[in-house]
Formats: sequence, C-alpha cells, structure tokens
Amino acid sequence: MIKSVISIVLFFGSICFLTSSFQIQHAPLNPTGTYEYDKGDNGNGIIKVKNIGKDKFKVSIFVVGGGPSHNMGEFMEDLKLKNGVMIYKSGECELKFIFSEKAVKVVQPGWDCGFGMGVMADGYYKKTSSKVPDMEDPY
Repeated sequence: MIKSVISIVLFFGSICFLTSSFQIQHAPLNPTGTYEYDKGDNGNGIIKVKNIGKDKFKVSIFVVGGGPSHNMGEFMEDLKLKNGVMIYKSGECELKFIFSEKAVKVVQPGWDCGFGMGVMADGYYKKTSSKVPDMEDPY
C-alpha cells in the first residue's frame, strides 16, 4: 500500500515538473497599426499606434461625436505598454487602452479630456491595418 502511494506521488510529481518545464512562450503583443470604429450618425473614431522604443508607443486618437453637433476630440501622446495596456492621464482625464491582436478597447471613466461637448473616446476599435501608420497625419 505504501509503495503504491509513493509511486502515485512520484508519478504526479514528475508530470507537474515536466509540464512546468515546457511552458509555451508567447510573442509579445505588438499594437502597431490603425484601429477604427464607425457608428454612422452616432460618431466614429480612429486610433494610430507606432512603436518608438522598447515598450514605448506614439498614440494618436481622433474621435467625432454623433449628430447633430458632430463635436470632435483628438490628442497625440507617447505612452508605455505594460501587459497589453496603455494609460493616458492628464489632470482629470484618463484613457485606458486595452489591446488585443485584433482590436483595442478604450475606457474613459470621466468626461474631462478636453474633447468637444459630449464626445467620449471609449469603445471598441477594430484593427484595420498592422502597417506602421503615418503619424504626421493623425486622421
């Protein structure tokens, strides 16, 4: 009986050791590219992301609110990527960019980001290109 218990413990111990020794390595996320959303008369937006250093990216965003005013908001900043997330903070404004391979989710908890009245950047932006974008023209 004791030999059986010892054999079982050794068997499962070696399986745990082997599985922990051969973990799959994932390539780091590269968010470089262009992301867009279009809600027709309810607004649209574009985000461009370009790598400028180790875990550092230039990010531009241009959003247009819905009708009838179609107010706008924009900015371009250098942000750090950590675990697939970039955070922009300035005064009361905070924008959190959560990247995946095919999209970016933008979370804007408040209104005070200097955008036009009623304009928010939050939402899901689908990746439309992985090419390095032209940052001279943020739109």
